[in-house]
Amino acid sequence: MNETVEVTDIVAICCPKYKDRPQIAKVVQKTRNGYSIHWMTGSYSGPWAVAKKRDGRKKVPWVDNIKESDIIYKKISFTSGQKLTNKMAQMLRALYATKEGTKS
Repeated sequence: MNETVEVTDIVAICCPKYKDRPQIAKVVQKTRNGYSIHWMTGSYSGPWAVAKKRDGRKKVPWVDNIKESDIIYKKISFTSGQKLTNKMAQMLRALYATKEGTKS
């Protein structure tokens, strides 16, 4: 887990303000106290794409800022169909289960 996060890396995030799992984002730039990210939308078994939100009439990527400590897994890779591999999905489920267990 000590590898550095680069711009364009796909990362898994554990962010208490969002409850849906898994939380996956693409890093767009490093900031002074963390990273600027584009949230991605998808599921453990379905394809992933950049999440969009409305800005007036047009849809723009959903950008957020996170701290490095929010990242629970770095350098996620997708299959050719933009899906998580079975192994990756299982690992993320286990990571989120242990994170949830430590909070209560």
